[in-house]
Amino acid sequence: MPYYISPPPQSPLTRIVAAIIAAFALIGAFIIGTAALLVVLAIGLVAGLALWLRVAWIKHRLKKEGFDLGAGMRTEKPPENGEVIDAEYTVISVKDRHDER
Repeated sequence: MPYYISPPPQSPLTRIVAAIIAAFALIGAFIIGTAALLVVLAIGLVAGLALWLRVAWIKHRLKKEGFDLGAGMRTEKPPENGEVIDAEYTVISVKDRHDER
C-alpha cells in the first residue's frame, strides 16, 4: 500500500476542488516558465546584438587604419595622388614541396 503525505480526498467535491487547484498550479507554472524563457531569450538577443555591433565597429576601425583582415597584417595605403608603382619579376628557382621531406 502506498504511503501518502496526505491521503487523497475521499469526497467527490474535494476531489474536484483539488483537481481545479492542481490545474491552476500547472497553468501558473507553465506561464511563469514561458515568461522566464522569454526574458532569457531577450537578454541573449540583446547581448548577441551588442557583441555583433562591437565586432563590426572594430572591423570598421581596422579597415580604416589599413589592416587587411584577410591576411592578418598591416597593408600600406595607396599613395594619395593615385600613382601606382608596377614591376615585373622573374622566377629564379622553385622549391618543390616533395623535395623538402
